[in-house]
Amino acid sequence: MKDHPVPWTHTGLTCRDVTNRASEYLDDCIPNLTKVPIELHLASCAHCRAYMKQIDLISSALRSLPPLYPSPVNRLRLRQRFAVRHAQSDSGN
Repeated sequence: MKDHPVPWTHTGLTCRDVTNRASEYLDDCIPNLTKVPIELHLASCAHCRAYMKQIDLISSALRSLPPLYPSPVNRLRLRQRFAVRHAQSDSGN
């Protein structure tokens, strides 16, 4: 993604700024003072609009997947490995 400001509006945001905030924007977790300049940038930048659509599509696909949890045996193995590593780090190894 090129790092250029939008030519017809002076939001101060570059494509890099917008793409760095894509997840926050799509999750509606940014303040309006940040949201408005992003929307202005998106209104005039086809590359960033396409990027946002791709990220939104990927996020939607991931949300539609069933949650996966480790089996009880694998959970026990993970806990044991964590305990061993945690004990090693406490002993200075």
